[in-house]
Amino acid sequence: MHFDVNALLGHWPFRKIRKNTLDHLRAVHRDNGITGGYVASLNSIFYNDPFEGDEELHETIAGTEYKHVLTVNPTLPGWRRDIEEGLARFDIRGVRIYPTYHDYDLASEPVAELCGVLKRHGLPLFVTKRMEDERLDYMMKPKPLDVGRLRAFANAHPDLDIVVLNIRFNEIAAMKNEANRLPRLFFDTCGLKDKVFALEELLRIVPASKFLYGSQHPLYCLKSSYGIVAMTGLPERTIRDILAENVKVLSKVE
Repeated sequence: MHFDVNALLGHWPFRKIRKNTLDHLRAVHRDNGITGGYVASLNSIFYNDPFEGDEELHETIAGTEYKHVLTVNPTLPGWRRDIEEGLARFDIRGVRIYPTYHDYDLASEPVAELCGVLKRHGLPLFVTKRMEDERLDYMMKPKPLDVGRLRAFANAHPDLDIVVLNIRFNEIAAMKNEANRLPRLFFDTCGLKDKVFALEELLRIVPASKFLYGSQHPLYCLKSSYGIVAMTGLPERTIRDILAENVKVLSKVE
């Protein structure tokens, strides 16, 4: 019962994505023994009203094995209403934010208000560290998310489930104190491509319970991201925990 915490459906303005439908996602998940996942809308990142992208996503995944993650830009008006409607209409299981693309500080008041709403509803927050290599985004230049600010944010919200997506080896190593001290802080694995044996080395300083498998499909090759976890020399139990068990601690995961 493997689970993917970082899947996306939609279009990407920087290059053509050829395998971005639900059928494509299901096929590659099935081929790798993945039975479900959290899915967010790529379109919502770029729409003036992110909720329109989530309406499209709901039409696609409603009634399937996938859990809807709502895209929120807390600097826009109406995001509270979007969460309420997302809960009522889409049965959302989390909220995903893009501070680098939507250009706001994690320490800002709108983000603090968003975190308070998520705590009341028992929803996890998915923080996107990056989408792809920042140098590839030629039409707009998202500001890199500073690790120091990410550490401060995690420390400020110890009672919120936070999953940091597409974070790299050295960035996780810089957050080892937070990873060991904050029980509700997690990292997905799709960004661990910057060195060989990255996951094995990280597990010497960060507990395996902090890692959740994420693919970032369709922007990344799922087979490659899956191999980061499944094709290691780690104990079978550790691999199973990262692929299937650790995600169960997130709010509303069944």
